[in-house]
Amino acid sequence: MAAGSILVARMLSPSDYGLYGVSLVLPELFLLFSGWGVDVALTRFLARYRAEGDRRMIRVLERVALLFKFGVGGVLSLALFLSADFLAVALLRRPGAGGLVRLASLLVLFQSLYSTVVSGLAGLERMNLRAAVSVLQAVVKGVSSPLLVYWGFGVSGPVIGHLAGYVVASLLGVFVMLSSSPGEGRVDVRSMDMRDALGMMLGFGVPLFMGGLVAGFAGRLQGFLLSWFVSDVDFGNYHVALNFTRLVGLVTGSLAVTLFPALSRLSYALDPDRARETFRGSVRYSSMFIIPMICLMVAVSEPMIFVLYSTRYPQAPLLMSLLLVPTLLVGVGSLSIGSFFNSQGDTGISLRVGLVGSAVSILVSPVLVWVWGIFGLAVSIIISSVFRSVFGLYMFIKRYDFYSDLLHTVKTLLSSGVSAGLSFGVVRLLSGVTPLLSLLLGSGVFLVTYLFIAPVTGAVEERDIENLDSMLRSLVVVYPFARIFLGVERKIISLIGGFRKD
Repeated sequence: MAAGSILVARMLSPSDYGLYGVSLVLPELFLLFSGWGVDVALTRFLARYRAEGDRRMIRVLERVALLFKFGVGGVLSLALFLSADFLAVALLRRPGAGGLVRLASLLVLFQSLYSTVVSGLAGLERMNLRAAVSVLQAVVKGVSSPLLVYWGFGVSGPVIGHLAGYVVASLLGVFVMLSSSPGEGRVDVRSMDMRDALGMMLGFGVPLFMGGLVAGFAGRLQGFLLSWFVSDVDFGNYHVALNFTRLVGLVTGSLAVTLFPALSRLSYALDPDRARETFRGSVRYSSMFIIPMICLMVAVSEPMIFVLYSTRYPQAPLLMSLLLVPTLLVGVGSLSIGSFFNSQGDTGISLRVGLVGSAVSILVSPVLVWVWGIFGLAVSIIISSVFRSVFGLYMFIKRYDFYSDLLHTVKTLLSSGVSAGLSFGVVRLLSGVTPLLSLLLGSGVFLVTYLFIAPVTGAVEERDIENLDSMLRSLVVVYPFARIFLGVERKIISLIGGFRKD
């Protein structure tokens, strides 16, 4: 999908690519009203009933969720289709975008179904099938979008490709989810069971939905602000930068998706020690993966974007760097705290944490976008993310009276920051060479530096090497390369231990 987006951005002009991004703002707004917390509830309850071996409730929950999302998503898609021209003028200030919005209106239905499918497969802990559905969506979009542009569809091409990916993946995904439920044979499902299941799911999910609705409104407000105060060219630069944050989201999202059903099988009230260790491990290892990746991407942002998207997007490197900064908050648990709250049924706390971040975003983003344009939006995202994470940390410690190893986060940030500084210096020094050479050399300097510094600072310890080896062993493609780096780390740790003994 990344390859497809790169081709589309290179084939379209920056203004046309920005218009493509604008056309998705309204479907994303309508999509906010399609969930009602059902997807999160589906993951939690499927994981619980799967652990209990209750096949009947699993079938009931799957059917209720799909029927509910199909009905709500269908009504919202129809409403957007009928109001597309009016909303394109009233909200987007793009009179010519009505046709694109109408074309994209079906996204509300099929993206809603897609989110239910992947949530259901996560609850069933069928991560291989969930990955297959996600890959299918990405392949269809990544192949069809540039082909449609090449065949002369213009801006409509990526919109159709975007829609096609969700249509194919959601329809096939429904079949996959229903056929992958545990057990064999027919299970009777009564209408009373379905009503009770829907009430249970809404009771759990509505607080999360309300928080998500406010957060989503804050995000959509940002899209409207850009359409009001920013040109299509600037929006194109922003969309390119956003593609890289979505790439990072593949990593953070995968970790969060795996963590939530795992925590849902635990009870802090019944087994606090196991819950504590699971949470601390999630923060530690997500930080070890994500923080170095973010620092590397920031250090080589300019050559990376110029290699992939050409020099027609000069604002994108700085924008990308700013948009990636909030991801560093994974070191204080931004990825894990919400999953822990929700897994233990504390959705009301999740609601309050989300409201704090959303309120800050709604207050500061209009002013900053008006003053600084797209860069003001990036700064407002950083500010709201910091407020949300700090408040979430406060509420977590207050509720559970424990936390993760923040010293390890500091060590990881130090190792990554030093490596990124040296890498950025190399990139600046080689500013006159080709972007590809600058990208390769800058990345190489970061990798070598981090491999040596991380064991010295204690960001990587012997137990981490053993755990990472166990985690990555099943990844046939990745493990042979990971094994080399883990071996280097093991030797460095051994040498450091020898020096300390001496």
